[in-house]
Amino acid sequence: MMDLTAPSTADPRRYALGYAHRRARVFWFWWMGMVFALPGIAQAAALAATGQNPENGLVLAGLGLGISGAGWLIAIGPRFTRKSPQPADDVARAEQYIRIIPGVAVASVLAMFVIVAVLMFATPRGTSPEVLPVLAFLASFPIPVVVGMLYSRHLHRHRGRLYSAWLGRG
Repeated sequence: MMDLTAPSTADPRRYALGYAHRRARVFWFWWMGMVFALPGIAQAAALAATGQNPENGLVLAGLGLGISGAGWLIAIGPRFTRKSPQPADDVARAEQYIRIIPGVAVASVLAMFVIVAVLMFATPRGTSPEVLPVLAFLASFPIPVVVGMLYSRHLHRHRGRLYSAWLGRG
């Protein structure tokens, strides 16, 4: 009888993709906190630069760091497991993800900068010291999201090499 939990030598690509999915999930568990912490730092810096109390930005940064730490702890099992990954069949979706993410990343950052520029120049108080920290938060928000998407793309794009290296550590 064949052991279905062991990696198949017939199609290791399915296991490599499953391994990439697992690595991406583990990454996003802790990185989601950074999606809030980094814009919080930008907001705190803008608040301090405009002579305001940076507390709101620092609270958001602390909350993001707390979420990040909790995510790291929650994902500790899959992070250090030696269990074979679940085989994945969504190769076409992964290839589409690899192909479109660079464009999505550039478009996301540019769209947010356009929105921030419109808010700065089209609203009556767009460049006032009270509004600039909010705009700094908005302008910086897509950056950690894009970094996470690009890293996830890297994991999926190099899944064969990464999976082979993981198997070699066994």
